[in-house]
Amino acid sequence: MTAPWKTWARLSNLVARGGKGWVGYWPHPDEPADRPWHLIALDTEFTFRGLAGSTLAEGAAAEQASYQDEPDERVAFARLATELAALGLPLGTQDHDALDDTAYTVDPGSLMEELIQAERVRRGLR
Repeated sequence: MTAPWKTWARLSNLVARGGKGWVGYWPHPDEPADRPWHLIALDTEFTFRGLAGSTLAEGAAAEQASYQDEPDERVAFARLATELAALGLPLGTQDHDALDDTAYTVDPGSLMEELIQAERVRRGLR
């Protein structure tokens, strides 16, 4: 049997490393093919979470918006989107509420837990 993380890694596309881990896409074969791949983040403690948006730039801006001095995340996102556009990196939207945040068909964190539990059972550690 393949190690759980190797199975999970074949189902994901982690493409960039940041200060808290990695970001990428979740092109799981059971996800709908008629929509962009979900954005995912994997932190240094091997915890997964979804990112809002359809592109890594949108996902990064949405994440960064929550760390701004502006208490309204939507306003902070619009400001960041404007700043990025001025630098030549326009986002698909300046409206935080318009970011793609549809639910996963197959949740990456839940799948990893299932794979780990199956490996524990296989090794008699359950």
